[in-house]
Amino acid sequence: MPAQPRKLSEIMKEMSEMLLRNPSGVPSSEAAHVALVFAHAAWNECVGLDHSREGYRNVWETIEAEKPVLWNEFKSNNIDAMIDELVRHKKAHYPDDQRRILVCGMVPGKIHVEWLNPPAPGIDSKWEMGLYGLVRSGKRQEAIRFLQETRRMSRSEASKRVAQIAAELGLG
Repeated sequence: MPAQPRKLSEIMKEMSEMLLRNPSGVPSSEAAHVALVFAHAAWNECVGLDHSREGYRNVWETIEAEKPVLWNEFKSNNIDAMIDELVRHKKAHYPDDQRRILVCGMVPGKIHVEWLNPPAPGIDSKWEMGLYGLVRSGKRQEAIRFLQETRRMSRSEASKRVAQIAAELGLG
């Protein structure tokens, strides 16, 4: 029986702590969130979801604007270099783990990660992540239209598929 992969929440914690000036200390909420965003972006970049760091840029820029001293908690303020370091770490320590992170964030007292298995052969990973993201964020009607437009499904077929995805994600 193959070994269970490590929990992604543990891996995200490990990776995000690598960026902090004092990894064993307790970071501010903002620094913890930004470090987690960087780890999330690096991970998804490694599994073929390019543009991940650009997609999250608005998150850290918003936090930075509200609390510029946030960078004092990091080893560096060179964002691309920090994400590149995390990419190298993922490739060196978890090269075969191709799970895709759909949601990664903080819930009181812990890191919460929701992920998808690697895409099935022939499935466009970015397309699938977009679809699951729409469903996960409660945009079911947009997800139905997305399936109708990109997969030429009838409204009924698309609605059934969206309901299946919602059930997979535990959204009922």
